[in-house]
Amino acid sequence: MKIIKMLEYSKYLRQSYLNTVSKLSWEELIDDRGASFGSLRNIYLHCIEVLNRYVNHRIQGESELPRINFDDFDSMDKIKAYSDQVETSVDRYLNKITSEELSRKVELKFNDGTLIQLTVEDVLIHLFQEEIHHLGELIALLWQMNIEPPHLGWSRYINMYT
Repeated sequence: MKIIKMLEYSKYLRQSYLNTVSKLSWEELIDDRGASFGSLRNIYLHCIEVLNRYVNHRIQGESELPRINFDDFDSMDKIKAYSDQVETSVDRYLNKITSEELSRKVELKFNDGTLIQLTVEDVLIHLFQEEIHHLGELIALLWQMNIEPPHLGWSRYINMYT
């Protein structure tokens, strides 16, 4: 169940990046930098929203997927509270996951109406891959601000935390 270890790694990175961006001024955090979701805040919140939607809703069969309004998160406290709530719920699910659950088929519906079936494991791999894209954005934006990203590569992570 390597995907579970990969998701633990993602959680470690999310926490590291949240700690880093929480040290920025609010203006730096919400400044539109021309990235996929504009600001550092919005990119981070998108990662948490997608984590919530895939693990807490899509995998568990809910057709209605909650959307957040980034502007509702007008303080670091609100961002941290949302992040903690989603992470706690995801941890609860992942802590009880079995090989059988990873093999279970789920149906995904895309914005264009296309329906596909994937295993839970494939959905989790997709989630991991989606987040890696956005972590790359955060890395680049932090470099542009002359801030060293708190990134820790997979090989160092598994050596330190396994």
